[in-house]
Amino acid sequence: MSASAAAEASGLRPQASGLGPQASGLGPQASGEAELGVEVVEGRDAFVQIERAWNDALAKGPRDEPMLRHEWVRAFIENFAPGATLRTFVAKAGREFHAAVPLIETRERSADTCLLPMTTWSIPVNDHSQRGGVLLGRRWEEALSLIWRTLQQQAGWDRLRLRDLPEGAGEWELRRMAEAAGYPCGLWVSLRSPFLVLPEIKASNVELRASGLGPRASGQKQNPNPNPNPNVNVNVNQHPNPNSNPNATQKPKVEKLPTGDARFEQVEAALDAKFRQNLRRRRRRLAEQGEVKYVLLDGKDAKALDEGLADFFTIEASGWKGESGTAIAQRPELVGFYTQIARDAARRGALALGFLELGGKRIAAHLSLVHAGRHFLLKLGYDESLNQFSPGQQLVSDAIRDACARGLREFDFLGPCMDWKLDWESKLRAHTWLTIFRPTQAGKLVREARFTLWPILRRLFEKES
Repeated sequence: MSASAAAEASGLRPQASGLGPQASGLGPQASGEAELGVEVVEGRDAFVQIERAWNDALAKGPRDEPMLRHEWVRAFIENFAPGATLRTFVAKAGREFHAAVPLIETRERSADTCLLPMTTWSIPVNDHSQRGGVLLGRRWEEALSLIWRTLQQQAGWDRLRLRDLPEGAGEWELRRMAEAAGYPCGLWVSLRSPFLVLPEIKASNVELRASGLGPRASGQKQNPNPNPNPNVNVNVNQHPNPNSNPNATQKPKVEKLPTGDARFEQVEAALDAKFRQNLRRRRRRLAEQGEVKYVLLDGKDAKALDEGLADFFTIEASGWKGESGTAIAQRPELVGFYTQIARDAARRGALALGFLELGGKRIAAHLSLVHAGRHFLLKLGYDESLNQFSPGQQLVSDAIRDACARGLREFDFLGPCMDWKLDWESKLRAHTWLTIFRPTQAGKLVREARFTLWPILRRLFEKES
């Protein structure tokens, strides 16, 4: 079998873009490295085969985030778009990936297209993705430029859509290149997600290594969970005396927040005084109801992980989300997506499935990932019958305390801006949809109607109402 035939059989199709190394400026003469080329990975089965090269490239690029990992994209495709047409444009040199843009094809005629039939190629992102993007590797700028030139020559699409791109992301180069080539673009701000920058670590690297929180010696992997016990069981209300009788019955002590973590103390000190006082007072009142524990699962125990996920889904569906029909447990594709995300994260030591327990009963839960020095809060739920104790905020407090203890640099709340997130003195990270239209008559018409005329009309209607 020839090399080209083998590539076709595996779903990898090299693109004859007509851009030679001298014309594109991407060849070995220009960069001193191997020439970049673009291949199209057709379909899900071929996409599955590129996991290792994808994740290796991501770790070398400007945006190493969990929602950009191959496992996350694969979970999306398998649960939300299992039968969709998928094309992944990969810019690579030899075996090394430098950029990849997965695109799912949809055909529609709706209000979003001004009732005109349009074919959209969009990155695999929805509300549950939290944040959008593509793979950007080491030579991402030249690689993304080459992919864009290849896309220009591809027939079959009327618009490209990249959802929820964070401000400052490298993917915004696509807008610059598109507009420079005469392709109209539309922008819509979709999210302003709160995030908390954690205090800097003042200790030296030697002290940090001794505590398990800092960078390890060269060649050693950083353990995302420095606690020697993988299933952390933190009792935030009791401070047992090592000389006491372990069998003796101890009355739970009224909460006194630990003072050993100077970083968390700095987080607390920055909070609004009223919020901080209310949180402590409600913690004391909650402790009077029984023993309070923060339990953190890393998923290494498969049975404990399955039980933990079942408890998490139950808690998340117990309140208004269950009543409104938006809970994870009520939609099989959501259960599949979050279960797959959690199991994949557990295998690489990135899962943080946390619970707040009261008297042995789990009353609040969060599903999070710890990745590249950041805590990503994907989902949170709590028993709304205990609202007077703020169990959700108590859980967030414990999760932030844990992030400080791990030596993380950021706590990312993700999702839309909400008051409970802003209570933590969070900053905001804007996310925007980028839609690139092919410069046809229909593309220009829809772009003008959706992104110029419609916002004006909406503001007029809002003034009248």
